[in-house]
Amino acid sequence: MMRPLSPRRRRFYLFALTALFFISVPAALLYSSGYRYKSGFGLVKTGGIYLSVPYDDAVVSMNGEEIGTTRFLNKSFYIDDLAPSMYAVHVEREGDHPWYRTLVVEPQLVTRAEVVLIPESPEVIRLTRGGTTGSTTRSLSATLYDSYLKAFATAATSTEIRKSGTTLAATIVGGDVYVHWTDEERVPQDNFCAKPSSCVQSFLVEDGPQNSYSVSFFGEGVVYATRQGGIFFSEIDVRRTPVSVALYPRANADVRVVDDRLIIKDGNALYQIESF
Repeated sequence: MMRPLSPRRRRFYLFALTALFFISVPAALLYSSGYRYKSGFGLVKTGGIYLSVPYDDAVVSMNGEEIGTTRFLNKSFYIDDLAPSMYAVHVEREGDHPWYRTLVVEPQLVTRAEVVLIPESPEVIRLTRGGTTGSTTRSLSATLYDSYLKAFATAATSTEIRKSGTTLAATIVGGDVYVHWTDEERVPQDNFCAKPSSCVQSFLVEDGPQNSYSVSFFGEGVVYATRQGGIFFSEIDVRRTPVSVALYPRANADVRVVDDRLIIKDGNALYQIESF
């Protein structure tokens, strides 16, 4: 037969259970509210990063530590329980320019970014009217060739594109390239936000010594022609270290996007940039 607990032991168990209650309930409430203990930060509300990497065999790292490699069925990463801070994200793949981004994590918010990888050596094909097609040339019908030429007949100092239910605009002002989020009723996408809680409607894509004179949307960025350095591609992202690369470094060449093809006009010659 079990002997009843002594008054002293009963008081001990009552005190222990009461203490456990007062410790565990606040801890559970803090946890459910998003608080976590992080070394070096203390008790903080955490956030996360969602990274979309639409490429195979890309190696993803954050703050110098490898997170993983993309595969056919695994092209996104969600890193949660991150203390509010800045995180250096690095993505690289053989044959492409590396992608770097400094992402700011804020409490109870998810910071999103889409990776853009650009080949280190884009393939440039000379377009011809009729004739034969070779390894570095492509023969077009006279009608198609003339339609590409016609695209350069008008200036391209501004352009618009419909993306994710809103209209983006790109303009050249004083030789610099700006992009604009035109829907004032909607919060801009993450690439218009230096951090999730701080977004802008417009920002400069190119404001260096180059004097730009034409611009077009292409892929996840813009291509623009400059008087000094030729054709460039820049990613649309207000956050630090967006991708910006020279595609065709010949001064005074011009660029248009025709039927999703990147067409270059250099003097009287037409080229198409592929592998991009």
